[in-house]
Amino acid sequence: MTQTNKALVDPITGHPFDDPALLKQALTHSSCGRPGGDNQRLEFLGDAVLDLVVAETLYAKFPEADEGALDRARASIVNGKNLARAANERQLGKYLEVSDAHRQHHPEPSRAMLEDALEALIGAAYLDGGLDAARHAIHQLLGPQIAGLELSTSSQNPKGQLQEWSQKFHAGEVPLYEALNAEGPDHNRTFRVAVLLGGRELGRGTGPSKKSAEARAAQAALQSLSGVSPDV
Repeated sequence: MTQTNKALVDPITGHPFDDPALLKQALTHSSCGRPGGDNQRLEFLGDAVLDLVVAETLYAKFPEADEGALDRARASIVNGKNLARAANERQLGKYLEVSDAHRQHHPEPSRAMLEDALEALIGAAYLDGGLDAARHAIHQLLGPQIAGLELSTSSQNPKGQLQEWSQKFHAGEVPLYEALNAEGPDHNRTFRVAVLLGGRELGRGTGPSKKSAEARAAQAALQSLSGVSPDV
């Protein structure tokens, strides 16, 4: 954790805490039994704030989507597996304070502990800086997954088809599209994109725009997954 202008910056969300006690509480597991409390109440609050911000973001992103589609999209973002993965990517576990007894029996934090701590950090950011601070923290954590969401699953939308497959077989995990190198002059660029699921590359695509390259990467992934076990 680093000190910046007297505010303690959370290394997970990037939020600069004016009240460092909130950050400490968010990263304190219930096994510690501290008089100052643990992160369970903050987790409760952060869970509600997370639902609100993701719902708000999806409402604006998909103006023609119905309630059911929006609800499924939100569930794919806020599910425990996705939150734990985001926590692991930012090495939240090394900042989480647990009792010595608990660590002796469980050297690594469980998925539920990581999920709770991440939501507690969101709740703490909300109390410290209001909804704008929580919104920024959430987009820092989950922005790529939200940006990669597609609701259409028609045959003309391979990104939607791939997302539907991942929701069915990978507990709602959202495919991520990673821009690779682009070649050619500005007026005639060729973009290259890789699509990943759970950190594993499934396919690559090229095109005259980033969007078309993503679609071709998704199509390549779908072709590679055809007839393959859903455990890939």
